[in-house]
Amino acid sequence: MSEQEKNTTPAQNAAPAAPKPPKIDNAALKKAAAALREKNNPQNFNAVINLMMRGVFLAPAKIEIGENAPKPDENGRIQLPKDTKVTFALLKSGDGKSFFTAFTDAEELDKWQNKPAGQVMLLRFDDYARMLNGNDHVAGFVLNPFTDNLRFNSDMVASLLKQRNAMLEKIKQTAAQQAAQRNAQIKPGDKVTIVEPSVYPDELVNPLCAELEKYPMVGAAYLQIMVINGATKSYLLVLDAPKDDALFKAAGDAARPFLVSNEKKMNLNITISTSPLGQQGMRGSEPFYIKGQGRVDNLGDDED
Repeated sequence: MSEQEKNTTPAQNAAPAAPKPPKIDNAALKKAAAALREKNNPQNFNAVINLMMRGVFLAPAKIEIGENAPKPDENGRIQLPKDTKVTFALLKSGDGKSFFTAFTDAEELDKWQNKPAGQVMLLRFDDYARMLNGNDHVAGFVLNPFTDNLRFNSDMVASLLKQRNAMLEKIKQTAAQQAAQRNAQIKPGDKVTIVEPSVYPDELVNPLCAELEKYPMVGAAYLQIMVINGATKSYLLVLDAPKDDALFKAAGDAARPFLVSNEKKMNLNITISTSPLGQQGMRGSEPFYIKGQGRVDNLGDDED
C-alpha cells in the first residue's frame, strides 16, 4: 500500500482516543495473521476473520470539532458533537484503489513512515462497514498494511456483516426459545389445561409428519395446546414412542422454522405417551399422525 489520501465521513458512533495511541489487545489477531502468512488456508483465514470482527483498531484521522470544543474526560476522551467532521487517512494500492486503515496496535501504526499528523480513532468492524456502505470512493479497509496487508473489500465486508447479523439473530431467537421453554416448565402446584387446537398449522404439522416418517418407532403423534395457570401457552407434542433424544431433537428441529416465525411466539413441548402429561394430552384426542398413514386430519369443521 502507498500514497496517502483523505476521506471525510460523519463521526457518528466512532470514538476518538487520546492524543497518544491507546493500548488495545489484538494479540490473538496478530498471532492468527502471522499463522495465515505462514500457511494460507481456510482454517487460518477464518480464524483471522472471527477475531477481526471482534477487534478494536487504530485509524489516523483529522477531527474538526469547531469553536465550542467539549472538554476531555479523565481518560482523555471526548463526546463529539453531531456536526463534527472526521477526515480519515487513506492508503492507495498499486491498482489505484483507496482503503481505510486498521492497525492492531501502536507498533503497527508506527510502521507508517509518512503517517499523517493528527488524532487516532478507535474503530471496530461495524464502523468500517458503516463507512464503506454506499461509499464509491473507498474500496475497503486494510489491516496492518505494512505487515499483514490484509485487504477486506466493500463486498466482503457487507457479506461478513450480513452473515454475522444473521448468526446473532439466530442466537437471539434460540435464547428466546430457551427462555420460553424455561417459562413453560410445569412446577408443583401449577394448573395445567390441555385443549385441542382449532386447526392444525400446516407449517408446523407437515414438517413434523415428514420427519416422524423417518422414525419407525413412532406409532402416532398428537398435537395439543397446553395452558399453564391460565396464561402461558405452548404447543404440546405427544409421541406414541419410546423416549429417544435423537427423535426429540429431530422433531424440535423440524418445528423450529414455524416456531420462530409464528406470530403467537408459542413454544413446543415434547413428551411421550406413557408420561403423565402425555396421557393427559392424548385423552379424548385423535392423532394428527399415524404410522404407515402419515398425516391424519380429525379436527371437526365446527370446532373453535
